[in-house]
Amino acid sequence: MRFKQFMAAATDWRTLVILGAGVVAAAVLSNPFPAVIALGIYLWAAQRLSASGQYQAAAEQLQVKAGLEAKYKAMQDAVAELCKVLPQKPGEWNRRSAQVQHLARSIYHEWLSHAAERQDQVPAVGEALHLAGLYMKILRAHLALNSRPNLTTPADVRNRLARNQMRLEQTQDLEARRTLLEAIELDQRVLEREADEEVERERFEAKLAAIESTMEMYQRNILDPGATPEGSRLHEMLLEAEAMDQAMDEVQQRSRARAQA
Repeated sequence: MRFKQFMAAATDWRTLVILGAGVVAAAVLSNPFPAVIALGIYLWAAQRLSASGQYQAAAEQLQVKAGLEAKYKAMQDAVAELCKVLPQKPGEWNRRSAQVQHLARSIYHEWLSHAAERQDQVPAVGEALHLAGLYMKILRAHLALNSRPNLTTPADVRNRLARNQMRLEQTQDLEARRTLLEAIELDQRVLEREADEEVERERFEAKLAAIESTMEMYQRNILDPGATPEGSRLHEMLLEAEAMDQAMDEVQQRSRARAQA
């Protein structure tokens, strides 16, 4: 950090003027001594400038801005990856993910336009951008896991189960009854698993809806400097999103392992 500050001060016009004046004087007098003196003064001035409180504050602001730019780019990269799995025909998830992206951009650009007086909002803005990026990543994993075509629907399974139960009541053949009982048990397991998966999908989509609400809440908050800060809620939702992201990664790894087995 200090080296970067020194290099920035060394390329500042106020220090370069000193060095330039020495070089010009040396050329006019055909004597290198003025250039050597100017070089010493230039290095001393660059050191003093880089150590000044004002310059350090400016350097810190640039570092903060660069950090938020990195988070904003990471969010945009996550959007690009999500677009690869979003349905070509616009639908609910296209609309909802576009809204989260719009909110993140609004938050970021609003902070940029008032960066000097809103330095205290940097952590929350960074968390909002990170949260938006996680939303895109989690939604992408969700869509990828649920895009596998199903040859049979739950309704098909229920209809088959009803037919087999009716046949079971009508037949007295022991071999046929044993086969029907096995088929009935398998279909019941399928329906139970489908019910569990439906509950998980509902919980998952509720979490995504909570992220959307949190992003909208913070966007309104940053547009209204007089509003009550909601940084704690934003931080809590970020922690939940990080846990969801980790869980989705584990699910994807298990799914890939099963596919390779």
